[in-house]
Amino acid sequence: MALNRLNSLHLRIRKPQFKLKKIIPVFIGLLALFSVLGIGQFQVLGQQQNNITIDFAAARTGMSSASGFLYGKNATQPPDNMIKPLQPKLWRTSQLDLYPRVIALGAQFQLILSDTWGYGAPRGWPYDNYAKWEEHVRQIARQHKDKVILWDVWNEPDLRDPFWKGTREQFFETYKRAYQVLRQELGPNVMIGGPSITKYDQNFLTAFLNYCKDNNLEVNFLSWHELNDQDITSIAARINNARRSLQQNPQYQGLKIQKIYVNEIIGPTAQYRPAEILGYLYYTELGRADGAAKACWDPVNKGSGTNNCFNNSLDGLVTPDQSLPRAAWWVYKAYADGFNSRVLSQADNPKIVALASRSNSEQKAQIVFGYFEQAFSAPTAGVTLVLKNLQQLNLANSSGNLTLRVQRIPDSGEQVIKELSTLRQDNIAVSNQVVRLTIPNLQLHEAYILTIS
Repeated sequence: MALNRLNSLHLRIRKPQFKLKKIIPVFIGLLALFSVLGIGQFQVLGQQQNNITIDFAAARTGMSSASGFLYGKNATQPPDNMIKPLQPKLWRTSQLDLYPRVIALGAQFQLILSDTWGYGAPRGWPYDNYAKWEEHVRQIARQHKDKVILWDVWNEPDLRDPFWKGTREQFFETYKRAYQVLRQELGPNVMIGGPSITKYDQNFLTAFLNYCKDNNLEVNFLSWHELNDQDITSIAARINNARRSLQQNPQYQGLKIQKIYVNEIIGPTAQYRPAEILGYLYYTELGRADGAAKACWDPVNKGSGTNNCFNNSLDGLVTPDQSLPRAAWWVYKAYADGFNSRVLSQADNPKIVALASRSNSEQKAQIVFGYFEQAFSAPTAGVTLVLKNLQQLNLANSSGNLTLRVQRIPDSGEQVIKELSTLRQDNIAVSNQVVRLTIPNLQLHEAYILTIS
């Protein structure tokens, strides 16, 4: 933020309810007017102020992590020290030789059965020779019967190019044949599901479930993909709708739908953008999906032309050659750091999201937040973080001080970000249970980490 822009801001502050112990000098940059106030606000002329309320007394429990991946690695790359901090809980792949590594990383192994078959030549399509398809499924099942696998029968059967050339009914038959073989070979407890379509299409899902009900098949997990970067904010509503109208629908109880997986998230324009990635993780978690996997796309700098699924870049989070972190990696790390100790966070603008956590054992609280929109949207947004029930943090030292640090996760695409820059750090003594932090210019597509320690 330039000096003339800085001077154009209209500042109105009421008497604060606690005293600043130390203030680092104002700098020229995004948070030049970052304030720590008991009661008060900055007003930015011509800009709507958005509020994010964090309640450290309201723990959020019963959720599943949205940290997961689609392909993205081989037996050694990226190394474990780049994957473990992200705490993946779901890995969707057809690389059965990587099963031990996936399990050791703490993730469930979801097998894309159709990828082991192929799409078109040389085998053709399952409906060309169902007996051949059944024999393939039987062979895979027998070879890996000792493994705990989520069997995802077919990938994106609603996408004619390249994943399916037949009719919807032929896909349903393909699912039935695979399901029956897997049950015969692996018994009643193995998890089999789908249809892993490209988007939430309730007509398709209903037709699929009706077919399965009529043919005495189970769908132990229901799955689809969320890849529309212009409709991130509706993800939670779609998950909730599927749970209410499909999973919990009495007419489908015989299908034994146990889980809902959004087994591909994050579209091509959002794949490197920190705020958009945070938005996907936020709304997928808010909908209480049972798991999610980051999709992979062609890199912006194509180089060899290898897709981020298959260049060992962890779906683009790290560089393919040296496994160095990009900005997107830091979003996933911040997400994982806070998952196990979530507290309530609510924003009055759906395009501005925050995930907050407190961990007394680690003597740290964290808020990761960001602003995403379409390309033609305002380049900045004014945001006030309202921090409630700070006594729950139990972090103050003997002098009663807290340290607040803000780090920036830049919208820097495929650039290497070895460490995050600190934009501001203040020591404060709190004598009130509500603190307001006002940031007049939150940058579009970027994310930020506020750490209280």
